[in-house]
Parts: sequence; structure tokens; C-alpha cells
Amino acid sequence: MRNLLYVFTLVAILSLVFGGVALAEPGSPVGGCPDSFELHAMHAMGDGDPMHHHVGNDADQNGDGYLCMKHVGKDGKNHVHVDNTVPCAPKPERCVVVAH
Repeated sequence: MRNLLYVFTLVAILSLVFGGVALAEPGSPVGGCPDSFELHAMHAMGDGDPMHHHVGNDADQNGDGYLCMKHVGKDGKNHVHVDNTVPCAPKPERCVVVAH
């Protein structure tokens, strides 16, 4: 019984350690963005300007750590967010991550 508890504790600790590393750095995006949208890593999408508005669903529905964003409106203060679900082929530029 004690050995079983030891094994479960070890598995839980390793899951937290390696799970945290996996969440810290997103891997490759599983899809791209519609035309006129930009692909961004979610951890790089800070609040920045407090006078902008996020429109749309900013939830990472496919779990890859990326979202598509588009500036809209007269002054570009509105950002439309959608999840990156568009296939990369035949336009591989849809899957290029925009650096900040």
C-alpha cells in the first residue's frame, strides 16, 4: 500500500512539472487564420493599451495556444478574435505566427 501511494505521488509531481512546461511554451499551431487575420501566441497577447476592445471569442478552443486576431474600426482599437482552425494548405502563410 505504501509503495502504491509513493507511485501515485511521484506521478502527480511529474505531471505537474512536465504539464507546466508544456503550457509555458506553445507548440506549433494546429491551424491557421482566415484571410486578413494574424496568428498570435496567446501568451504574447497582453493587454497593452487599456483603451482597446476585444470582440469575439478569445478562448483557445483547440488548445494549441494560438488565436487569430484582426484590427477593425476607424482607429484600430477593436480586435476581433477567432480560434485558428483554417487549414494551412494551400496558403502556408495562414500559419505564420506574428511576432510582437
